[in-house]
Amino acid sequence: MNSKSVFFYIIIIFCIVLIPSCSSTKFVPDGDYLLSSATVKSDKKVIPVLEMESYIKQKPNFKTFALFKLPLFLYNLSGKDTTKWINRTLRSGGDPPVIYDSTMLERTVVDLKRMMTNKGYLNATVTPIVKLNKKKAKIVYDIKAGEPYRIDSYRIEINDSVLPKRNLPMPSEPLRIRRSRGNATMDLDSVLSRNTLVQKNSLFDLDKLDMERDRITSILRRTGYYAFNKEYIGFEADTALGNNKVALDLSIYPYSERTQAGDMIQMPHRQYVIKDVELLVDYNPLEDGSVNEYISTSVYEKDGYKIKYGVRGEYIKPDIILNNCYVIPGALYNETMTSLTYSALSQLQILKNVNISYSPVWENDSTKLRCVITCVSDKKQGTSFEIEGTNSDGYLGVGAGIGYLHRNIFKGSELFNVKLRGSYEAITPDFTNFADNYFEIGGEASVTFPRFMFPFLDEDFRRSIHASTQFNSSYTFQRRPGYFTRTVLATGVKYIWQDRRLSLNRHIFDLINVSYIHLPKNSLNESFLEDLTPAARRYSFEDHFILSTGYTFSRSNVASPTRRGQPIYSLRASVETAGNLLALAAKLTGAKADELGSKEIFGTNFAQYARGIIDYSRTYQVDEKNSIAWHVGGGLIYPYGNSQQTPIQKRFFSGGANSVRGWAIRELGPGSYYFVPSSTSIKDNFYFHSGDIRFDASVEYRSKLFWIVELGAFVDAGNIWTIKSYEDQPRGLFKLNRFYKEIAVAWGLGLRLDFNFVLIRLDGGWKAYNPSDQPGKTKWPIKYPFKFNDNFAWHIAVGYPF
Repeated sequence: MNSKSVFFYIIIIFCIVLIPSCSSTKFVPDGDYLLSSATVKSDKKVIPVLEMESYIKQKPNFKTFALFKLPLFLYNLSGKDTTKWINRTLRSGGDPPVIYDSTMLERTVVDLKRMMTNKGYLNATVTPIVKLNKKKAKIVYDIKAGEPYRIDSYRIEINDSVLPKRNLPMPSEPLRIRRSRGNATMDLDSVLSRNTLVQKNSLFDLDKLDMERDRITSILRRTGYYAFNKEYIGFEADTALGNNKVALDLSIYPYSERTQAGDMIQMPHRQYVIKDVELLVDYNPLEDGSVNEYISTSVYEKDGYKIKYGVRGEYIKPDIILNNCYVIPGALYNETMTSLTYSALSQLQILKNVNISYSPVWENDSTKLRCVITCVSDKKQGTSFEIEGTNSDGYLGVGAGIGYLHRNIFKGSELFNVKLRGSYEAITPDFTNFADNYFEIGGEASVTFPRFMFPFLDEDFRRSIHASTQFNSSYTFQRRPGYFTRTVLATGVKYIWQDRRLSLNRHIFDLINVSYIHLPKNSLNESFLEDLTPAARRYSFEDHFILSTGYTFSRSNVASPTRRGQPIYSLRASVETAGNLLALAAKLTGAKADELGSKEIFGTNFAQYARGIIDYSRTYQVDEKNSIAWHVGGGLIYPYGNSQQTPIQKRFFSGGANSVRGWAIRELGPGSYYFVPSSTSIKDNFYFHSGDIRFDASVEYRSKLFWIVELGAFVDAGNIWTIKSYEDQPRGLFKLNRFYKEIAVAWGLGLRLDFNFVLIRLDGGWKAYNPSDQPGKTKWPIKYPFKFNDNFAWHIAVGYPF
């Protein structure tokens, strides 16, 4: 390690030591104390530490990267003269010192004691330990949990005069949403006891008991009890059994109602039946007044449904509305069906401001509900314009696009979308040198139908999912000076769906996707072609078809309402096959194979391969402003049949803003490959750095600094490999006895600007371990951080890398 490298690491260590050591009490008044730390220590793990520390009423200045209080350091750099702009800037960018407040101490003790009691630790003690030294206060809330109370018996007590013990319809199964008005039935006790959250010997957890109240309330509100809420459910706990045991009884109280005279009367809970459903699909309360004042221009009636259209006429087909309405006339009230109806109608592109209300009515001594659903038409058409910075090939550039959409092209809330886009990237120092820089222009058009357009599907299945069918086509012209010019024409059909209840899962089935890649022969750079093998030229840089089908599954709990502080995760997996139908067609037509064993359709080669990808990421919240995220992913593509190699656009690359960030995009791998000039290959190019196998792994620490500024520190690992031995990619073949030695490692720092609607990311990565076997190059560039030309890469991107 040379002297510059030693100096570099000394500077880093010095900064880490210097920032905390600077006077953090500069602005702490005499007689007061800076709250240096506040932590919770418990002899038993009752809840996660992060959740437990959320009960602390007064928290110290937060630590950047959980190491040093950088915002407080910035604030303390300011002077006391606030008339100077530099002092005002430092103070606004930093955080003032948190002064220890003893009243907050007692409030924290009360909240922690209540939390432990709620979790079943009725005898827990919370002792605050305060250490005051040199104008600093350190607090430890020491919790002695003691032995928890456990449930010895659980009984559901329901008086028949409060809730008649008639048979109830079984709550709808998650994947079966029917139009029928009748369901299988169970007796009341069985319905309420099934899947109970309260079990014998479980902790006497008040939060769990509240969840049990929610569960029972949901069951009853799904079986007709419209006026029921969880305040009618109570628990009686007998803790006098000894040995920390609890006898628990659940009771349901009678329905309470206030008379016109002001007296409260009690009566049994009643089930409600849906009398009729009225849909006002062009209702604007600001213009139309109350629902009763709404003036319709036409009315559609069917099976207890009444759709009223307004001034826009029948702008959306009635069957589209009814297919997305799950509230059924003649059926018992079901709050789940209300939620499903709200979600389904809100997802129709042409509708907005959906509202569902009920009003009770008496009819023949029975209670019924009149359902009124209101919504208003969104704008049918719209345009968009966007401009962005690009860095797709490791070079700075600019991109722009203009779009047009129609939200109701066939009066069924079908979305018609057209986009034109272009981008320009400077690969030369002269940004204005159009002839020598990258250029791309193209367009795409799609029509998305809000339903599954596929025969033979069961109606129950259709109604249980939120599905769409998309027809799309695109055209792209790409010019890469020094390499090639090509056009890509593509068209396809895909299905996208999610279960209406388990919406964490998303499915995409590409029924068919056809691409035609055309490379005019006079557009290919001769020296670039000469560097490639005949197989590389044949399968990637001559005209070819790709006819593929594929499936993608993704799951994420980012928007899950039940996540409640749990780590955020994201899973995405896809499989794709191409060329099988064309191979069959070539066989049936007796197409002849060329010298590489490939056949043609319509005088054009076609690709045949199988491809699979999987990526998983997880983010843990350390505290309010710090988080740790990690990601692991991989991919495999195997050419077969009509292809000895996979087309370049389907192969994998490594390096870049979302991979191993110590390398620029398309610089790393495959394996331990490095370019060696020869009589046939005189310069390195991006094709040599492509592969059939991909592996990526990253861990990143993210810390919010102030305002929109966020810092990141990361370590990346990964590489690509070839699945076959190719003569132009020596040392790139994946082998079990050496692949682990060819996993590259990089580390780096990042600056992020979070504007809420978009996050701009600037990452700088240093090579730590380089698997390349290139002579004269060290495998451990981490020892030479100042060799920026060889060991450093910077990246500008939008959004987090994972």
